[in-house]
Amino acid sequence: MSRRIIDSYRSKLASEDGFISPSHGGLRIALCYPNTYAIGMANLGLHTMYELFNSIPGVSCERVFLPDASEATEYGRTRTPLLSLESQSRVRDFDVVAFSISFETDYLNMARMLQMSGIPSWSKDRTHFDPLVIMGGAASFLNPEPIAELTDVIAVGEGEILAWQLIDAIQENESREEILLALARLGRGFYVPAFYDVIQNDDGTVADYIPNRSGVPRRVGRALASVNPKEGTLRRALKRGETELAKFLVGQEIFCPSTSIWAPNAEMGDRLLVEISRGCSQGCRFCWAGYNYYPPRVVPAKDILAKAAEWRSRTDKIGLVSTAVCDHPEISTILRELRAMDYRISVSSLRLDQISDELLDALVESKDQQIAVAPETGSDRLRRVINKNLTNDEIVDICGAVFDRGMLTIKLYMMVGLPTETDEDLDEMFVLVERIKDRMLESGKRFGRAGKIIPSLNGFVPKPNTPLQWEPICDERELKRRIKYVCKGLSRIPNVEVRFMSAKIAHEQALFSSGDRSVARVIDLAARYEGDLGRAIRETGIDPAFHISRERSYDEFLPWSIVDSGLSPEFLRTENEKARASRSSLPCPAVEKCTTCGVCPSTWLADAPTALVQIQPPSVRATLAAAS
Repeated sequence: MSRRIIDSYRSKLASEDGFISPSHGGLRIALCYPNTYAIGMANLGLHTMYELFNSIPGVSCERVFLPDASEATEYGRTRTPLLSLESQSRVRDFDVVAFSISFETDYLNMARMLQMSGIPSWSKDRTHFDPLVIMGGAASFLNPEPIAELTDVIAVGEGEILAWQLIDAIQENESREEILLALARLGRGFYVPAFYDVIQNDDGTVADYIPNRSGVPRRVGRALASVNPKEGTLRRALKRGETELAKFLVGQEIFCPSTSIWAPNAEMGDRLLVEISRGCSQGCRFCWAGYNYYPPRVVPAKDILAKAAEWRSRTDKIGLVSTAVCDHPEISTILRELRAMDYRISVSSLRLDQISDELLDALVESKDQQIAVAPETGSDRLRRVINKNLTNDEIVDICGAVFDRGMLTIKLYMMVGLPTETDEDLDEMFVLVERIKDRMLESGKRFGRAGKIIPSLNGFVPKPNTPLQWEPICDERELKRRIKYVCKGLSRIPNVEVRFMSAKIAHEQALFSSGDRSVARVIDLAARYEGDLGRAIRETGIDPAFHISRERSYDEFLPWSIVDSGLSPEFLRTENEKARASRSSLPCPAVEKCTTCGVCPSTWLADAPTALVQIQPPSVRATLAAAS
């Protein structure tokens, strides 16, 4: 065991405030984030699950991270097995190894961490002497199939719901098989890949998943925290005897994911991060976060502000995390009260149509000199394809409002390789960025300085459970040409600094997003080859083009269909057809009687949706029980 690694971990702990000293009795969970400490400690999912697991009686949870470069060298030199952060214990000695994975590209890091731990990479090779390997996080309800056979159980949904059920199943059953069966038979929330046989067609596509144990469902529904109901709506539902509607409407006692450990050496470690909402109502057709977190849900302002007050003595910086910050119905109250606490407010990237004067004023007070927005493309037509309902004229006007407040540097998230894209659409990017630059210089004259426009280009990657899931990724050579073409054109514009993601990386992401179980062999081998994906593909004989470069028919059974997202196939198909016709759709109204996408109840007098679960406060549980 390396003394240097132990000292490095203890140094990290010494800089923190709020970590929990582990106990060595009861159930021990290694909570693994498949990236480095600096990146992992900026992830609210990790903070939430760490705090939640450690709050359960009889459970002790420690963190594990992918070693950074210097630590990895020391691990290799000394042949030290992967260690936990808090007690520097061997990961393979824990009862449960739980991975929190937000991005499919971290699948390689998950495989590498298993290998470093000495835990068999493949679920079929593990025995009762090995830890139970669990995967959760956003990637788990996109497409878990590429790592299904590396994982014993996949938590399909949100950890605030599933943690308690997981621990109950482990504590109430003895053998590995009994635990997995108990979880799988819940019907939603837990997917045990070994309990399903994959049936393939002659052409290699997936035909179906067949359960090979009794009581295991054909499809696994997601478990999501429900919306917080309006009091009057809930009262009316109970009065009419609509108990199923009431159960759906009831929100949990509190779900307010936020920083739980003060870690100043991590990315964004100098601020309190608070998730203020989940999901987005706009329905951008490429966006996995919007569709896979349907329906949109918010954290009450009082809970956000209580968390902010609790942390004010530690920091004067707060980051509001959301896919749609200004969609929060109480955003004015939140901003006003945070400013009254003298917080310096920052936000994740903003939708252009949601930038309010109030929010801009708060960002100016916080001395933010840069803001990130996402026009996605320079073509009004392409924005209709992806259901981004803004025009170039509106985008320039909104950017002007930002510049007029002295924030003269703006980052523009843009995509290349979108379906139906032409070179004429790419040329529109140059026109849009030129107009935004001119508007920035106009405002800059009043402030005596110039800013910068930073276009950040990414290749379009089709994502599961979105209307564009059937689309192929743009050919790698062609995508590389388009990226180079756009970079060259934008670099000619003064005060513009172009950043881009390579076409190769986009294709790697697409393989992990859209692949089936066969891709696990590539992941395992690439991890052993220190990330050399090309070598792993050659040696396994897997054809990436089969998974990412062909247009799928609406009738094809998609590999990720094992997870029931709650979205109706008809809805997604209609949205795809609208995309091909360059027609936009209205956003999710998030009102009681919408039945468009299928996630919410099909009628408000019938059963609650199979893909949703609620945590009900004790007082409301009693009310519902009495009403029943």
